[in-house]
Amino acid sequence: MALGQGLNVVAIVRSAELGRALNETCADMNGPKVEVHVGKLNDVRPDVEIFSGVDVLLLDVDPGSSEEIATLSAIVSERFPDTPVVATAANASLHDVRQLMRLGVVDVVPQPVMPSDLGTAIDYAVRSRAKSDGGESERGRIVSVLKAGGGVGATTLAVQAGYLMAHRFKGEDRKVCLLDLDLQFGNASLYMDIDNRVGLSDIIETPERMDSSLLQSLMGHHESGLDILAAPRDVLPLDSVDSGTVDNCLKVATELYRYVLVDLPGVWCEWSLQALRKSDMILLVTELSVPHVRRTRRQLEQLVSHGLVDIPVKVVVNRFEKGWGKSVSAKEAAKAMSRGIDYFVTSDYKLVSDAINQGVPLSKIVRRSKVEKSIAELVDGTIKELSGGEARSEPRLRIGFGR
Repeated sequence: MALGQGLNVVAIVRSAELGRALNETCADMNGPKVEVHVGKLNDVRPDVEIFSGVDVLLLDVDPGSSEEIATLSAIVSERFPDTPVVATAANASLHDVRQLMRLGVVDVVPQPVMPSDLGTAIDYAVRSRAKSDGGESERGRIVSVLKAGGGVGATTLAVQAGYLMAHRFKGEDRKVCLLDLDLQFGNASLYMDIDNRVGLSDIIETPERMDSSLLQSLMGHHESGLDILAAPRDVLPLDSVDSGTVDNCLKVATELYRYVLVDLPGVWCEWSLQALRKSDMILLVTELSVPHVRRTRRQLEQLVSHGLVDIPVKVVVNRFEKGWGKSVSAKEAAKAMSRGIDYFVTSDYKLVSDAINQGVPLSKIVRRSKVEKSIAELVDGTIKELSGGEARSEPRLRIGFGR
């Protein structure tokens, strides 16, 4: 990981060991200058000279101390409201993490601290500051991932596409995020090996607090540059969230990110329909089997019946193998759906499973694999079309679903 030269990080930590870990992490970033002060947060006044010119604050906090919580709150909201704060805490519970996030810190790093966690948190804090300093920017684009039934690998595809999108915009301030809106069975954070202690459930609990600060504080950060709003740990009823909350979440996300990927549940409800209405593109993920082809056509019919005819819909066949599926060929599937297929994602069960289990992009395991190349074609085509470039040629056999 590399950040800009001259970055000034000031840390107040309880132990010299944590200070050494921070120094090692910043040294690996090739640029940041870190100034470590060992002691309790309340031992150092927040208006002293050591805080002058700081770019990122890293504060070791005891969530059980009301005095330290009050001090942290004052630093975040009153004394240094424009400076991103990363908190770290020993043995932090889910309640502790939520409490710290709601105070306005950009991230919480659990202890014992892993250098990779520190690096990711500091990188995100710097990007958060750049976003806040950037003023008005163009609204980001929403790409919703819609399933043609369960088990088609839509979440895996969304995650791997997100990694590639984030790589395409590496070094830029506004990058890519994934919103896992599958309330009941969302697994995106698991596939990315990211803790889901905070995320969508916090928005559901306090929808009236939905703003850029809250959304940034609830995002998980992958080393690839892809951010994620994790689905709830517990299975929640679909009516736990409403259309207004989803609408506000998408609005804020497009203010912060260039591309917003949305992984939707496999069932239709009012708020998932609202997410589709707000989309700039819909990726309908399916497989070449009789049940999935039928469900794909039903999904296409649903989109038309709800008046979503002005939003580009791309049919993506996942786990495609040439010569596979004698009962359903691509040509027969296209005819049954009354429209062509836009993208084929090559099947590679072992490679994809390894990537999921390790929470990494496919390229971390095998470079230039066929499955990654096919996902890259999907990503590049999406970016080109949504950036105002020439749209991908319309597929044939679009009878009844022409755009």
